[in-house]
Amino acid sequence: MVVLVTGGSGFIGSHIVDKLVESGRDVRVFDKVKPLRDDVEWYRGDLLNEKDLLEACVDVEFVFHLAAIADVNITLSHPDLCLQINENGTLNLLKAATAREIGRIVLASTTWVYGSMSGIVNEEMSIPAPDHLYTKTKIGQEHLVHSWNTQYGLPYTILRYDIPYGSRMRSNMVIAVFVRRILQGQPITVFGDGEQGRCFIYVEDLAEGSLAALKEEGRNETFNIAGGEFVTINQIIKNLRDLLGKIEVEHGPSRLSDFKGVVVNIRKAKEVLKWEPRTPFRTGLQKYVAHVKGNTVRD
Repeated sequence: MVVLVTGGSGFIGSHIVDKLVESGRDVRVFDKVKPLRDDVEWYRGDLLNEKDLLEACVDVEFVFHLAAIADVNITLSHPDLCLQINENGTLNLLKAATAREIGRIVLASTTWVYGSMSGIVNEEMSIPAPDHLYTKTKIGQEHLVHSWNTQYGLPYTILRYDIPYGSRMRSNMVIAVFVRRILQGQPITVFGDGEQGRCFIYVEDLAEGSLAALKEEGRNETFNIAGGEFVTINQIIKNLRDLLGKIEVEHGPSRLSDFKGVVVNIRKAKEVLKWEPRTPFRTGLQKYVAHVKGNTVRD
């Protein structure tokens, strides 16, 4: 049996594919873009094409569903596309998974579903009404998976990822932007007081947590997958100064989309899945800086 990874050529998806291959599983990638590896099967398809999904789900045991519009800027500029891909695309996948009698779907959700809550958040909390279109579509995906399970019995696992970082990350993510500008000798911009933060998670730890969710104990459960530290923008800059030396920082006003962030409780994943992140933030950041420097030298 095969593990299907939708969006398996992307940042998170490609790392999950790596871990699946390392674990000895047969992997099929469903993506419009060719996978980074040559030792996996590639099905070039579209989430909005039901025939593509039905064909891709043949002989599949598990599905990791990561294909989505994940860039919040694209969400705001193309809201109709975001709704179609994230929600209608998920619905199409659920239909194909049921038709092919797939064992379980693992949905890549996000800690954005906690919205502007404060303090410490866990999986048992009621999710507030979304204050961002992207958040609305991710909550919509979760609702679809839950209701589909009730109606058709398709098992699921929902993983709420906090902000990942590491090799292959999108160039517009905050850590990538900071590192690139610093290495180019350009100033970086901090909006607000810099005390907003996230439980950033090193992408390889996230991928390992995702595979841990395939355990039988993960069936029909929701888990937070996040780093073990709440890291502010100011702390990122301090760590980058230690690694790269002098940094010129410019300050701008707070943005509407910025919120202080929450501490994401990962106790459930530790207890049920026996998983926890292994990479301290400073160590992961050091690895990422070395990766970027190495690529810069080769380029």
